[in-house]
Amino acid sequence: MGLADDYVLRLLEAFKQGRMNDVKTFSGDAAREAFVHEDVDLVNVSLIAYALYKLDQKSYIRDSKAWKKFRQKALDVLEACKKKESDNHQIHDLLHGVHELSLKFGRFAQSVVEKGRLKAAAQMYAHGASLGKAVELSGAPIQEVASYIGATNIAEKYETQPIAKRLKTVRSLFS
Repeated sequence: MGLADDYVLRLLEAFKQGRMNDVKTFSGDAAREAFVHEDVDLVNVSLIAYALYKLDQKSYIRDSKAWKKFRQKALDVLEACKKKESDNHQIHDLLHGVHELSLKFGRFAQSVVEKGRLKAAAQMYAHGASLGKAVELSGAPIQEVASYIGATNIAEKYETQPIAKRLKTVRSLFS
């Protein structure tokens, strides 16, 4: 998995210890790094982290037999990845499983994985990705990402510089 290995390890430890706020933060960090390194595997790890966090936040899910069984499956897959006994196929299966579980509970307007794709794309965009690159890496629909970004304060949260100033900075680096 490459770069995603470190993130799988961090996710495993936080999830195993029930540090769900760390899992949530980790999801955004992994999405940002996925953009920086153009790493789709890392996007998938980010999506798993987001989905695990969201599902765990609902007491009716957290207390269910289905969640307890799935939680153990997630820990087993992440542990296998840590030990290099797994491959991308198991990560994709886990991502599909968490998607199906969120649909099974039926109280979400969209699957938590699809919502995670949207959040990951917005995180990438907020850190400098073009809308096209954010959509390409995250797998989120462009219309939904554009709408989401437009409805948030992302553009105001991160400082940007006019292109002339950026160009001047770059030229000074190569002079």
